[in-house]
Amino acid sequence: MVRRMEGFTLIEALMAISIFIILSAIATPSLLSWRQSAKLRGAAANLKGDMQLARLKAIQENYTVAIHFSTNSYQIFKDDGPTPGEYDPGEELYGDRTLPAGVKIDLAKTTFSGESARFKGRATAAPGSTVLVDPKGTGKKVTVSGLGKITVTSEN
Repeated sequence: MVRRMEGFTLIEALMAISIFIILSAIATPSLLSWRQSAKLRGAAANLKGDMQLARLKAIQENYTVAIHFSTNSYQIFKDDGPTPGEYDPGEELYGDRTLPAGVKIDLAKTTFSGESARFKGRATAAPGSTVLVDPKGTGKKVTVSGLGKITVTSEN
């Protein structure tokens, strides 16, 4: 009686591992690029949503609500302190968001006065824009019109 051996030979296992390694090497760069792009898109969507929140709070409170930008974060607050556009102690803070790793605000391209977007109680705003960038230099521009309309576009 002859026993039949089942399983893989060493050569078959090495071939399967080699194919897996080659496919992984091809897929990894595009996966990493997609992940960074998703972080940038997500950060831009969050900023747009936070700006809409600021606009609604300004209407609700009939006060100026500001978003002050720094390189890695921004704060949303009721702007009634002594320094317009900057968060002062005692001002009501509606949100403090840190950007995902690798995504930054390009302050040199920010056109808001004093690096702060400001929404007024009648749903108007000081017009301007800011740009979020990833490590490869790809950017998303978030723009606010004088009427408070917020848009996100690609910045190259």
